[in-house]
Amino acid sequence: MSLYLNFLHTTVRFDVAEDAEGTFEPVRRFFRHLISPAPAGEITFSVDVRSYDPDADIAPEVWELPQSVIRRSNAAEFNFDAHVVDTGGRRQYINRATLLDAPADTAEDNTFLVRITERSTVQILDFVRDLVIRHEENRGTVVLHASGLHRDGQAVIIAGPKGAGKTTTLLSALRRPGWKYFTGDKLFCTIEDGEILVHPWRDYPYVGVGTIRADARLEKLVRDGVDDRIDTYEPSHKILMDPDVFESWLGTEFTADPKRLAALLLPEVRPGEPLTVRHLTDGNERWAYLNKIVDRQVDTTFFTWQTYLVPDYTAFYRGLAELRTVLGSVDMVRLRGTLDVDPDAVLTRTTEKENAR
Repeated sequence: MSLYLNFLHTTVRFDVAEDAEGTFEPVRRFFRHLISPAPAGEITFSVDVRSYDPDADIAPEVWELPQSVIRRSNAAEFNFDAHVVDTGGRRQYINRATLLDAPADTAEDNTFLVRITERSTVQILDFVRDLVIRHEENRGTVVLHASGLHRDGQAVIIAGPKGAGKTTTLLSALRRPGWKYFTGDKLFCTIEDGEILVHPWRDYPYVGVGTIRADARLEKLVRDGVDDRIDTYEPSHKILMDPDVFESWLGTEFTADPKRLAALLLPEVRPGEPLTVRHLTDGNERWAYLNKIVDRQVDTTFFTWQTYLVPDYTAFYRGLAELRTVLGSVDMVRLRGTLDVDPDAVLTRTTEKENAR
């Protein structure tokens, strides 16, 4: 079975062996908004997908090798350790869930082999996302680390450091009429007709137990379909949620359609304080805040090991500079206090004067 993931300038071909089709199904379902039976353009990467039995497919001496830390994440499910084996000009990353066989340089060889088990899904999703991000950066696409919502063809995105209240702001805003879920983690920016278009990337929501318990229906969905141990966790503990469960609770299925970027919200949670709103008008301040949420893969642990695709960043920084020229079309708003947010009120510029008194 051959499937094609088509996204912006990237087309990934998956050649899935018959005995791996069932195991690959969660990956196909996750990417169903981008998957097609035909390529949209030239093949960027080819991924051969096969089934995996670590005891039968791996030589015993490999398991005696020390493991390398490949990736670390706030979500334990995204942690990736592997035995690294170099052979025939290629490199294999091997653990008991997944085997990834990668070329030395995708400029010379764009083919990958992955062997998968039922425990491979998150690792494969992460691998594919990294391929797409790195290739898009090499083409000049700027990636933002932000969540967001949309209405009437316009996107409002929410960004900030860990603990700033991004999820709280998102869920609060989604309770207002007409607003729908857009993305939970990543956005890819292109420029068209003098405006910024943001293209969402689906992700696995990582939601705090306190947020989950605040909504009885969400708590039941999590207990029944994600983690029945939710009652044993502290409010600050986070749970990686199945995106279909999360989106069913929101009442909005993910769509890959791009939207015009209308506004950027920058929350700072202060429980018990009234919400204050400040619109950012200084050009340097606005540019500084945007740069804080640019998702440069050079800044992540990926850069230290996935040497098969290292962007030169020439086109990326050119794209970032072009973004500045059209940033005036985007409203930027600092939010501080109890994050009970009505986007329509927040994005009305008169609130700046009212809250400055």
